Amino acid sequence: MVGVLEPSDLGWTEIRHFDRRFDAEQHALVLIAMSINCLLIRRPWGIGLLVPVRDAHRAEEELTAYTEENDPKPAATQPFTLSRILDGTLIAAALVILVQMAAERGWFGADWFQAGAANAGLLMGGEWWRAFTALGLHGDLGHLLSNVVFGSVLGLVVSQTLGAGLAWLSIVLAGGIGNVVASAFRTASHTSIGASTAVFAALAIAAALAWQRQTVTGPGLRRWAPLGAAVMLLAFMGIGGENTDIGAHFAGFAVGGIAGFLLHQLSSYIPKDRPAQFAYGGTAAALFLVPWMWAL
Repeated sequence: MVGVLEPSDLGWTEIRHFDRRFDAEQHALVLIAMSINCLLIRRPWGIGLLVPVRDAHRAEEELTAYTEENDPKPAATQPFTLSRILDGTLIAAALVILVQMAAERGWFGADWFQAGAANAGLLMGGEWWRAFTALGLHGDLGHLLSNVVFGSVLGLVVSQTLGAGLAWLSIVLAGGIGNVVASAFRTASHTSIGASTAVFAALAIAAALAWQRQTVTGPGLRRWAPLGAAVMLLAFMGIGGENTDIGAHFAGFAVGGIAGFLLHQLSSYIPKDRPAQFAYGGTAAALFLVPWMWAL
């Protein structure tokens, strides 16, 4: 029988204590199922679980087995060191620069800016590839360099948690979806270019991942520091400046925040080993380059 009472028999010993009555009763039921007598006793700090001294060892074994079965510890993973994630960031930067070179020199005799810019009307009308082709187009050298530099830094930050392949796949996807979201609220004639949507998506992904880790381990206001820093950077970098597409920046940031939240929640279900990272990275590169086959 499970009850909350004070034992009077000195032949009982306390083997566990719990903050919640529900947890105490769950563990007591485990022992009862194994034909081990037990009692629950109120303590100033919670509820204690007692068993006869002669059954203490067997009770400990049963409860340990129950805990291991129902509360599996996540498998230890090796941290993604700089040498393992730098290659992905260098490749991402090289691809952005390559597309810009091709666009400025008109490779294949095509007008890359006309074919690949995120024109809201055309994108929402079915030309989905513009959501991704626009990420590689930039109006001038300053625009290109700022996105390459800040994007690379943020990509490295996200890669430290997710691995290079998954990080860049998440960033490219969030950037493309951000362009779709921004276009949905624009006039048909509105056109935008640049990797800024993906850069602000990367900022939000990094902040969301850090915030969720801080929610578990960080005390007080410190747990909100990653989100606060990200919002300040969004306000500082994403609003001012000539030809700044504020809507695209906010859309990328919003989509990136959702992506970061989901990536953290689903982390234990997502493979992050080396073959998986190669697959993610290849998919990210394909998402960035293959849409040009439709555009040109």
